[in-house]
Amino acid sequence: MMLENDVLFALLNKKDPNHEVARALFEKIMRREIEVEVSSAALLEMELIYKSRGREDQLERDVSAIAVIPGLRFLPANPETVLTAVRLRRKFGLGFFDSHHAATALLTDGKILSFDEAYEEVEGIERVDPGSLY
Repeated sequence: MMLENDVLFALLNKKDPNHEVARALFEKIMRREIEVEVSSAALLEMELIYKSRGREDQLERDVSAIAVIPGLRFLPANPETVLTAVRLRRKFGLGFFDSHHAATALLTDGKILSFDEAYEEVEGIERVDPGSLY
């Protein structure tokens, strides 16, 4: 199951309204009760957001912290991922990073763990609400 960045951001930001849900979910991930993958696009999205806000020191801390979470598997992008992302943007109007998360999900098991309901409109994707897993 693909883990979308909104869940990672909720975990990292204690002020996020979904922080407690994300924290509980990550406890299950760390106990390996739930297996999840993270798209390489997620790391690029994080880097872009943090850099645009002048928070690269925080980026180093946050990426270092998530890199060692047991139960997270990072998946690289490949040409098939990029081509699928382009098709998803054209067909469903997804944003750049959302299309990459969805493409990676489609090319794995078709499931995406996200608070974002936009994925429910994408054929072949099953959105799993993080709140439903704890």
